[in-house]
Amino acid sequence: MDLAELIKAVRAECGKVEAEEELHDDDITRESGYIMERISDRITDKRLRFITSEVDVREYSPHDDTIRVADVFDSDTQADDSMILGSHHAEGTGEDADEFYQWPSLYAIKQQRRVQGLPALQWGWNPVRQKITIDPMPSQAGIKYWYISVERANWTLVDLPAGFIELLVTGTTWKCLEIVLMRRSDLGGIQRSEGMTDYPASALKGFIDTKKDDFFSLLKFKAQLYGAR
Repeated sequence: MDLAELIKAVRAECGKVEAEEELHDDDITRESGYIMERISDRITDKRLRFITSEVDVREYSPHDDTIRVADVFDSDTQADDSMILGSHHAEGTGEDADEFYQWPSLYAIKQQRRVQGLPALQWGWNPVRQKITIDPMPSQAGIKYWYISVERANWTLVDLPAGFIELLVTGTTWKCLEIVLMRRSDLGGIQRSEGMTDYPASALKGFIDTKKDDFFSLLKFKAQLYGAR
């Protein structure tokens, strides 16, 4: 969806609203940004990232966007980075799944460690310090430790998945109708070409409340389906 399509969709949901007097395109653009922030606050994305070992250093900082870490594994066996990355895309959003289904190369890495008699990798995540801990402590520098980083979605109109377009339109409509209600209240009615006319404020307020409830209900459902913070 692009901005023009969003504006058209929101205006269709808002009903008969005069563009200039009651709702500007800039209003829709601004409020859609607010709704995108609310969506990003609740929906998480999984990305494959890595840290690089230092000698006798156990604790490492993840990527700045990392909210939490779902798993950590290394490439210090005969497996190389292409093996780790070759079986799946490094970015994606979806329901939580078994790690060996979503990340099939993990199984191969762990099997190689077992065959070569290497100690099992132990890792930890400190949510307060936002640090990854690695055990056994690396004895070599330059080893890549790959981790599944759970991050804020941070979508834009360009990359917003199709399954979230309805959510964006519903939320933006709710916020824009609040603007319409405020402007009609200030004007004392509805501005039309033939003059000012009265409007049922209570009916519009009820419609706004319905759109708001619809947005948060759908957001809750999407967060449960795709993973919430």
